[in-house]
Amino acid sequence: MRTSRFPHPVKAGVAGLATLIGTFTVAAPAWSTPTQFTAGDLVVYETQGTSSASQAVSLVDYSTSGTPSGFVVNLPTTQSGSTHYLTESGSALNDGELTDSADGQSLVATGYDAPTGVASITSAINTPRTVAIVSPTGTVDTSTLLSDSTTEANNFRSATTAATGGSIYTGSGGGVGITSDGGTAATYLTSDKVHEVQVVDGQLYESTTKNIDQVGTGLPTGGTQTDTALLSGANLPSDFGPDQFALVTLGSGPGPDTLYVADGSNGSSSGPNAVEKYSLESGVWTATGSVTVPQAVGLAVQVVNGVANVYVTGATTDTAANNTVLDSITDSSGFDGTLSGTASTIATAPSGTDFKGLAFAPVAQPGQGLPEVPVVVALPVAAGLLLGGFYVVGRRRRATA
Repeated sequence: MRTSRFPHPVKAGVAGLATLIGTFTVAAPAWSTPTQFTAGDLVVYETQGTSSASQAVSLVDYSTSGTPSGFVVNLPTTQSGSTHYLTESGSALNDGELTDSADGQSLVATGYDAPTGVASITSAINTPRTVAIVSPTGTVDTSTLLSDSTTEANNFRSATTAATGGSIYTGSGGGVGITSDGGTAATYLTSDKVHEVQVVDGQLYESTTKNIDQVGTGLPTGGTQTDTALLSGANLPSDFGPDQFALVTLGSGPGPDTLYVADGSNGSSSGPNAVEKYSLESGVWTATGSVTVPQAVGLAVQVVNGVANVYVTGATTDTAANNTVLDSITDSSGFDGTLSGTASTIATAPSGTDFKGLAFAPVAQPGQGLPEVPVVVALPVAAGLLLGGFYVVGRRRRATA
């Protein structure tokens, strides 16, 4: 809608002359539908059903205030050539842990190569597992279809890549695997039960049913790797069940010094069920507070001027059947400060759906998603007089390099 308009034709003509000196501002049209993910937004992995059977999966764009942008990517529920099914259980707490590629240019999602409606899909041995690489404009590549015996025998929970088009790391009940885009089998680097895999500052990490680990050194390409647990002793909570996590820098050092964890307690109501913060004190990851979030699974953290904005998917109670809320937490305590307070719900899952993994919207290259800038639309003089002058409309500027 225009923010100013003259309804009377005489006034419109006068206004047309006035626009030789000034202009009117026009708000972005309400009917405009995004054609890509919005930079800086959140993306939720959402199953279109809540039972343990295979469900359709949508990647839904939400603003950081919890408003859907209108851009949704539906992952394949049919097969054609190198396009494979990607469906997911609507009730498996630890599955569907969405990640960003380390270069920020893709989303990486996982699921099962089965049509919708297959009962108890996570137990479907001999059903290949699918990896989806999703671009900022919503192009979906599901050519990676893993049918090796270790992958097929376990829940398939996450995958990531250091660079779009590079090697793909997978996380499953069989451990951390490595494959390539379009691959048919994973080579396993570890044998623990993995939830999320991530690459941070050129280093591979995993969350398992018991801890957050550094996997080997750098970006391993083969061989059996040594896991180095980040948490131990009094800093390791009882019934710790980490899912998605974020390593960020809040202090003055060059590397990550703060760890946020979505601790869903492996579905146990007796566990922490919280977002926890750990600070790197003299080389030791030390517990520095938490905020209750029942069945916390998906997690994404954005640091702005030393303040950590934490976003997490979870449930309304520790015993809820499904995850249905997207919460936000603001941590302004800084490095080594204590995380405290209460999570605020900013979005609720549509009826009959389940919120799982969480990531930030991918961007094709630095500079995209810049603030809107005005573009003057010059109308012919007669049209300008008739319509009340020249107008300014909003257009999203795109990077050219």
